[in-house]
Amino acid sequence: MQNLQSKSRASTKILKDLFKLRKKIIAIENSSEPYSSKLRPLLREDYWLSHALIKILNYENDFKIKFKSELKDKFLDNDELEEEDPVLF
Repeated sequence: MQNLQSKSRASTKILKDLFKLRKKIIAIENSSEPYSSKLRPLLREDYWLSHALIKILNYENDFKIKFKSELKDKFLDNDELEEEDPVLF
């Protein structure tokens, strides 16, 4: 895998997508209306692209990192939000 040109590697393509996505996230965060409804889908995509980049870099460079078989989605939909404990103290 190391014989490919850097511009044709999968990791380079994912890194470019991740860079564009993070520029969008920064633009929303700096806007006058940084609503979570706008950020949540972008953050979810950022999470998955970041994980994919790590896995592909591991494959391309043969780092031999072991990953868990299941990846938990940290950005649940609004319907699936975890309930907060009503008793705090």
